[in-house]
Amino acid sequence: MAMQALMCGFASEAIDMAQGAFQRDRRLEPRVAGFAKLIEARAHARAKDPAAASSCLAHAERLQERGADGSGPAWIGFFTQSRIITDAAEVFRDLENPRATFAWHTMGGMPGSEFIRSRAVRLSVLASAHAQNGDLGQSLHMGRQSLEIFTRLGSVRGMDYLQVYSRSLARWRREPQVRDFMTDVGTARRALTA
Repeated sequence: MAMQALMCGFASEAIDMAQGAFQRDRRLEPRVAGFAKLIEARAHARAKDPAAASSCLAHAERLQERGADGSGPAWIGFFTQSRIITDAAEVFRDLENPRATFAWHTMGGMPGSEFIRSRAVRLSVLASAHAQNGDLGQSLHMGRQSLEIFTRLGSVRGMDYLQVYSRSLARWRREPQVRDFMTDVGTARRALTA
């Protein structure tokens, strides 16, 4: 529920839900508790609280390491170091810290073709970080790759990632290549939601 609240733009509600999940039972399997902390970190980042986001992210890492032996419920098997790296890149994108976004990205590299949706997400996050860093060319290059993948997958949720990325292009909104990109995102969104 916290993840869904976050995806809908309700950061403070997501924080409350993630904290509630974490505090509900101190005997939670470490990866389950760690995932709650990871979602809380993402929500704090959306709320522009770098100290709380960093603290929760570090806590999530420690809990993931404690549960790395694979014990616990099978459904939490997705919560790996790779997942933390991907989400940490988003955390620092939301905090407008491109240097940290790039650092986290290099710790795990780009997801491969077996995780194509995750690859598109990471591309959109890196595109935002390049825009925050002032590199429009590299930003649009990655943004276009992300758009192509999300369009091919028919991912409406992917369009939400591109919406977040598009906000990072605001200072270049008059540039023809940015206008073209925004038009293409709008066309893709309409096609997917029709």
